[in-house]
Amino acid sequence: MPIDIPPLGARSVVWIVAELHLLLAAFILGAPIFVVVCEWLGQRTGDARYERLAKETMKAVTIAYSLTAIAGAAFLILLVGPYQRFTGQLMVLFAPVFGLYAALIFLENLLMYVYWYSWKPLARHKGWHITIGLALNVTGTVVMLLMNAVGSFMLTPPESAQTASLWEAINNASWSGLNLHRFIANITFGGFVVALFAAIMFLTARTDEDRAFYDWMGFTGNFIGVATVMALPLAGYVLAKELFVYDATIATFMMADKLSGFFVMQGLLVSLTFLGANYYMWQSIQRIEGGPRFLPVMRTSFAVMIVATAVWITPQNFLPDLTSPPPPGVSLAQVAIPERAAFIGLMMAKALAVTATILFTFLTYMLYRRALGTGRVVWGRISTRAQYALVFVPAVAVYTMALMGAIRELARQDWHVYRVVRDTTPYWYTPSLGYTTAMTGVVTLLFFLLMAFIFWIGFKLEARGDA
Repeated sequence: MPIDIPPLGARSVVWIVAELHLLLAAFILGAPIFVVVCEWLGQRTGDARYERLAKETMKAVTIAYSLTAIAGAAFLILLVGPYQRFTGQLMVLFAPVFGLYAALIFLENLLMYVYWYSWKPLARHKGWHITIGLALNVTGTVVMLLMNAVGSFMLTPPESAQTASLWEAINNASWSGLNLHRFIANITFGGFVVALFAAIMFLTARTDEDRAFYDWMGFTGNFIGVATVMALPLAGYVLAKELFVYDATIATFMMADKLSGFFVMQGLLVSLTFLGANYYMWQSIQRIEGGPRFLPVMRTSFAVMIVATAVWITPQNFLPDLTSPPPPGVSLAQVAIPERAAFIGLMMAKALAVTATILFTFLTYMLYRRALGTGRVVWGRISTRAQYALVFVPAVAVYTMALMGAIRELARQDWHVYRVVRDTTPYWYTPSLGYTTAMTGVVTLLFFLLMAFIFWIGFKLEARGDA
């Protein structure tokens, strides 16, 4: 019998630690890309705000590196207990990958410390400093690709997985799609977390100068998050197509069977992310001289997005999955969408709803650009409601990312490696949507507590010491 971890159970404990490590890793990968771009923009434009944004964000990343390593070590220790036999098999198969991973983690940490502590010494040699930052980002991206290879192998192993070469195991059917999706998602994640940090700093700022800077920083982070989140549905479709081509039963299990309710929840969460980001942009327009004249368009934009959300989250029927019959005395027609509205439950309608949401988000941004061309921005003159929106959007984004990570793992059903190594532990079954959302909520709460600790130790506590 495998080792269990009471009282939550082995799967729940591993689940929490693994997703917490994944979220922290996403931040320390996505944020440095954002940082280096901002440092480069500061050098090119001469705008000192980009330099300050890059440096303050990198301070948070530096603290988060240690917490990410701790979560990763805890994840590994937990795996070799309850899942020691399977973990050993995976380590043997991917031994060169894990060896390279360990070496690159060491290099990544070395580059991170050099990049952070050489900021002032290389102030007159920005080219060298930015080059170090680029090396840091390349190393971090390769680390992500290596771990994606292991994760995607477990879901889409090659034929004859037991005799497949290392490259065949790495370059499996869903590796490229997962790489694309996670790379874009990490940049989105980094942008939204920077916006979260800026909102907290704005709400606690004591001077108009700081409020003006953190207002600008929040807008910049939100812009990066929104610009990249608009590409995520396309990346998701690429990954979904790879899964469908590999084995249509995986796609059916995800979209129309046991995990169909999870995708209804995902649609709601993504819609809330877009609605929150658009609300913030409309609040931002009001700080531009002459900007309020564009506000009548806001009602139309939100009306379209709410209708698109309703379409997105409407299932074909209200049964938990394809295998569940209607309750006694209830016909299938009573729990299905009326025939005249059946189109709403089809993927074509969902795709149109997503497209409408993206297009109207783009319209909001274009109107913001138009307002900028005719008026001056008064940074810092923005309502606190906008800052609460910048807290709301990252919270939803983190929750969505954790939920989608769970969906990808649960798609393996009762297999550790799909159709190769069966899960024989007591936790082989697919958990309910309620249990999964509760677990995701716990992970999200823990992540925000850690981010609050990072912001407190890196900025608030240091400010008290300097006072």
